[in-house]
Amino acid sequence: MTVSVERETLLLRGTLDMCVLALLARRPTHAYGVVQRLQDHGFAQTGYGTIYPLVSRLRRQGLLQQSTEPGDGGPSRHVLALSEDGRATLEEWTREFHEMTRRVTHLLEEA
Repeated sequence: MTVSVERETLLLRGTLDMCVLALLARRPTHAYGVVQRLQDHGFAQTGYGTIYPLVSRLRRQGLLQQSTEPGDGGPSRHVLALSEDGRATLEEWTREFHEMTRRVTHLLEEA
């Protein structure tokens, strides 16, 4: 049985911010690189139209920093990285996520 696109979208809605922060904690990159890495991890439905507004919001919230680096033979790139607040938020969100999934798993096992 496969997860429908609509259901996957609902499940991802509450975790995509955390996933983006986790990817950028491992390796800073530009927004398109975030999309590529998410797709490499099986999030095929996630596109640039979703990620660009998300990273813009995370920047406004102070969770991401952006720097400009020369492009490889092309225009410059805006590279995204976690700020200190972003690292602390990622730790907090990860704890909350694990606690929530623990509770859901417990409920499902008892149902």
